[in-house]
Amino acid sequence: MTSSPSVTLENVGKQFYRRWLFQGLSLSLQTDSRIALIGTNGSGKSTLLRIIAGQLSPTLGKVIYRTGDRRIPADERYRFLSWSSPALSLFPELTLREQLRLQEKFRDSIVSEDEFFNLLELEADADKPLRYYSSGMLQRAKVGLALFTASGLLLLDEPTSNMDDYFSGLTLDLIRTYSKDRILVLASNLVREYGEIDHQIHLG
Repeated sequence: MTSSPSVTLENVGKQFYRRWLFQGLSLSLQTDSRIALIGTNGSGKSTLLRIIAGQLSPTLGKVIYRTGDRRIPADERYRFLSWSSPALSLFPELTLREQLRLQEKFRDSIVSEDEFFNLLELEADADKPLRYYSSGMLQRAKVGLALFTASGLLLLDEPTSNMDDYFSGLTLDLIRTYSKDRILVLASNLVREYGEIDHQIHLG
């Protein structure tokens, strides 16, 4: 497992046009930090996740990654984090097995290939092109690709989106188990996803 960085947000704010989504947000995230970003659609949850990941720049403030005493430059942050979002695009012409093997050329996995499919209950569909996956299956695949990547910082945006009760329960159980000893930041407006997370930030 890649060691968890420490992540510090200093007075972070984001403005779109004349509207501020949030301002003056300061956080300190360490190994085992578990944070839920809660709010309605358009409140800035996904935007804040993208700022933490380094995909967006804040309008005000800054995000600092460190490992030990070393400050991690922005172009190295990807090595320390994994990310899942319903908006994330996979390669529709690839099978999930091919997508997984492609990812493993760049990032280590914390489970074997067989475990990956078994844990997600996608073993029967491992060699089916992703274009034929239902929205719920595709979301499970996205969460699995993030969750089972060796990373110290796990960013999950609405992880059980488009899932029925059974698979949302399965996915949340996997998140509980495999987010241990990592920083978890989860964005959601569903109580089932954030209800067990004590540290909650309400946006909007």
